[in-house]
Amino acid sequence: LDAEDRLCPHSTMLSRAARHLSTKARTRLVGLDAVPDALPVLNELCKQQLEAVQVLPAGIPYRQDVEKFSNFLMATAKASKSVDEFEAKVGLGEVEEVIDMVRSEMALIPKYAEWRAWETPMGEEKARLDTNKAIVLESLKDRGAAVRRLDIPMREPSVDFPTAVHVEITPYS
Repeated sequence: LDAEDRLCPHSTMLSRAARHLSTKARTRLVGLDAVPDALPVLNELCKQQLEAVQVLPAGIPYRQDVEKFSNFLMATAKASKSVDEFEAKVGLGEVEEVIDMVRSEMALIPKYAEWRAWETPMGEEKARLDTNKAIVLESLKDRGAAVRRLDIPMREPSVDFPTAVHVEITPYS
């Protein structure tokens, strides 16, 4: 036992035991409060998120990604015996950060539906977006960023850029 443990051994044992429960006394992040019973709270938020995303068309990638991620979080929370185990399995920081991510995503879903962001822009909107894209690319080039143009085929595979046009990334199952 160190000096602090000898002064108050019961509180130290309790704090060590509390680390294995589903609640935490505090996070390690300034401004982010601990969420009591974080895993059940996260599970409920994921259920709400799955309901909220139903307003979007079923085939769009955004909806599919939100559903896949929510189901992944719920399954991982269910399979985890503690918050620490959940955080280790998910690898996204503290559970409170994940809760914050889900809440932010839930705030985005109605906006995404309102904007109809899955639709391909046409006419003036497409022209405006193309102009903005050109401005952003020029700005990146001015700052020395390497930009790959998809209309110029690469002769050899590149270490800096993916050689496939569509790269599938599946971080969770």
